Formats: sequence, C-alpha cells, structure tokens
Amino acid sequence: MNNLGHSHVVLLSELSVIITLMAVTLLNFVFSQDIPNSFSVTSFVLGKDEPLAMAFNEKTDKIYGIFASNNEQKNLIYVIDTIQDKIANIIKIGSEKNDRLSNIALDPIKGIIYATGQYWVKENGTTVAYDTLYVINSSDNKFKRITLYGEQEEGKEGSLAGISVNPVTNMIYIGSLYPDGGKPGLYVIDGNSLHFVHFDNWMYGIKDIALDSESHLLYVGATYDNMISVINASNNKIVANITAENPIGLTLNKEEKILYEAGSDGRINAIDLSTMKNISSIQGEFVRNVLYNPNDKLLYTIELDTTNILSKNSNDTKSMVIAINTTNNIVNKFETDLIVDNIAINPSTNQAYLLGYKGDNSKLFIIDHNSSSTNVVTKNP
Repeated sequence: MNNLGHSHVVLLSELSVIITLMAVTLLNFVFSQDIPNSFSVTSFVLGKDEPLAMAFNEKTDKIYGIFASNNEQKNLIYVIDTIQDKIANIIKIGSEKNDRLSNIALDPIKGIIYATGQYWVKENGTTVAYDTLYVINSSDNKFKRITLYGEQEEGKEGSLAGISVNPVTNMIYIGSLYPDGGKPGLYVIDGNSLHFVHFDNWMYGIKDIALDSESHLLYVGATYDNMISVINASNNKIVANITAENPIGLTLNKEEKILYEAGSDGRINAIDLSTMKNISSIQGEFVRNVLYNPNDKLLYTIELDTTNILSKNSNDTKSMVIAINTTNNIVNKFETDLIVDNIAINPSTNQAYLLGYKGDNSKLFIIDHNSSSTNVVTKNP
C-alpha cells in the first residue's frame, strides 16, 4: 500500500473527529423571519444552452463556463465578458459526439483553461469513455487531451469531479469520483510537462478540492467516504482526516484558518484548521455550493430546491443565494425560479456571478450585497 493509502488507515482512526453542532441553525431561520436586505441584482440572457460549471479569470474579467446544448452536446465553453455584459466567444472542444466536458479551472497567469470530462471513442466495436483532462490555450483555443482512465461506456458509474490548479507550482489536482468500481481517488498532474505524476485511492473517490497555495495544503472532500482529507501538496502525504457527513463543497477562509464544508445533509460546518475540529454549524435544507470571499468576508451559500418548496413566499422559487458574515448572521439573499448551482466572485469588485437555467433559458446573474434592491434587471445579450 502506498503512503496515501497507508495514511488513510492510520490517520482515519487516530485523527478523525466527530463533528458536533455548536451553533443555532440559521438557514431554516430564513423561512420564518424577514431578512432586512436583498441583493442588488442585474442579469443578462446567455441563450438556450445549460450551464454546467464556471470559473472566473481575475486578469481579464471574463467568465469561462461549460455549457450543454439541448441535443446533449457538452463540448461548449462560453467566454463571457463581465465588463461589457456579453458573450465574447463560444469555444467548441473536439467533437460533440466524442468530447463531454464537466468541470473547469483556470490559470490566469498563463492563460490556460483546464477542463475535466470524458472522451468517448470506439475500440473494437465497443464505446470506451476515457476520463480526460483538457488543456486549452485561451489565446488560440488549441487544446490537448490527457487521458487518465478508460472504461466501457455502458455501465460506467463515475467520472472526474473537482479540479484545482496551483498557479505557483503549476500542479493540477483532479478528483475522481466512483461510488462503485472504477478508479476513485486523486490525480496529480504536472502542468509544465502535462505528465501524470501521482495518484492515490480513496474507497469511493474525491468530490471537491480546496487548495491553499500559501501553506501548500490541499483539502479534498471524499463525499461517499464521509471524510475530508488534508494533504501536504509538497509530498502528497495525508496529514489529517476529518469526519464529515457527505462533503459536497469546500471553501477556505485563509485569514481565520477556517474550512467551510457543505454536506449533502444541508449542513454547513466551519472547521478550525488549527485543531481540525468543527467549531460551528449552519443547518440548511438544500445546500448545493459554498464560496467564501476574503475581501468582504462573506460566505455565499446556494440552496437549490427542485421541489419548489424553498421559499414560503413563492411557490416558483427554485434557488436561493444567501450571504452570511463571520458571526453567522445573514446579510443578504437572492431568490430566483431558475436553477442555480454555480457561483464565482470578482475579488476586485466583490460582485458575485451566478449561472442560472430553466427550460431553454440561461442567464448570468450579477449580484452586489453593497446595495439593496428587490428587482432583477434583465438585459438582452
């Protein structure tokens, strides 16, 4: 057994902690009392394609989003100019029959787009789906495929999940999530040579990844293993395991050394990274994503309820974005009948960007907690 695999057995028994609830539940409180402010929101229509994932380029103020068309084409990357509020370009990667993108990350310094997905090819009359990293030059849109794992498409139950890029070391970290069989674990790829340099197994695989490039620590959520592993990125060894109930989203507050973890049970836990213990919890119902903004010190949470019971005030509301400060007080909210589960933040303006979708209509929402408005102003593309 390799170092990471051995560390799982030892550290899981020695260092795992039982997460306890130490704060009042807050997101349920949203539905019983009024929130004084609502986000000031503008939006513009993107088209008919469905957003799957997004990343923000701080250097160019552009959003790169993976979209899927109505005919299940999943090889589209929208380039959205947030200064001019328009679609600057639509990049088609490979073939709509063969290339199916799922997640995205950026290296803004080098202008490289990294997308995970599957590359489908016919081999001896059988369709094989290869878990693949796509490396795309944002200047000319030329790309390379780095195939990581292949399996017969029929019956394949898993794929690549979270992705994170360290622009300092140029290392790429990719979670592989397989609840049954396959190759679950974490890939480490050298961004300079584009060579696979390391892989280690978890029982079911990695869902999300949070990277602290300053401390060289990597936090990976093994959702089906009910665990968050802390990895020293310098040697790829686990330094701690934290018990967590189905972690699906991770985000870091580096200044206060807190890791926020969203679980499939709707709870958001604040984990003190000095002690690796949970210090408070916020209980929601349909939490899908979390993102901390170090500039305005707000934790943005997305709740998505496809059963239309999210808001007592609107039977049509499907998604809610809530901003919570460091003392666990709710600051602002935004509700929409569109399905929203992707969020990015511009650290220069503190504006948050959301991709929403309903039927054959997709929008980019731009929200600002500094001013209040109950109206959403929608612009045409």
